[in-house]
Amino acid sequence: MSRSLAEHDAEILQNLLASRAEMASRLLSEKLGLSRKAAERTRKEAEDEYLAIKYSSTLEKYGLRQVEFLISTGGGRTLAIGKELLKRDQVAYVARTIGQFNIDLRAEIFVQSGEELMDLIEDVKAMAGVKDVVWSEVIEVVGRKNHIPTQTLAVLKKKEAIMAIR
Repeated sequence: MSRSLAEHDAEILQNLLASRAEMASRLLSEKLGLSRKAAERTRKEAEDEYLAIKYSSTLEKYGLRQVEFLISTGGGRTLAIGKELLKRDQVAYVARTIGQFNIDLRAEIFVQSGEELMDLIEDVKAMAGVKDVVWSEVIEVVGRKNHIPTQTLAVLKKKEAIMAIR
């Protein structure tokens, strides 16, 4: 990013996160005292470098339930199982995971009923290489913080300073 605007990068990131990236560049420029062109350029660079824009569904309005499968695999079949899952219409997303020693895949799935959910769990458990399947469903969002932790911002600023020196 432009060295002269680095001081505004953190503020732009915070504003974009707080507004879910819906804040216009014009408002950013006014709020931060930058020219509109500088705000647009810095915003684009910040989005490219530090932000991933995601959408979440509102399909529950139409009777669909969004559940998450946490899958334990064995026999070196993790990727094959993931690819097999993606062939199913109900599966929206599959990722390999680390952290919990017995969870190798995370899958985001949409179902219409408890019966469909139980059938799908049984189908997945029957796949070659699947050891276990645990499912989870969000029933209520307690809250959401749209910010970057202060310590992380400090690291990003330090990274900018190091990059400028090189």
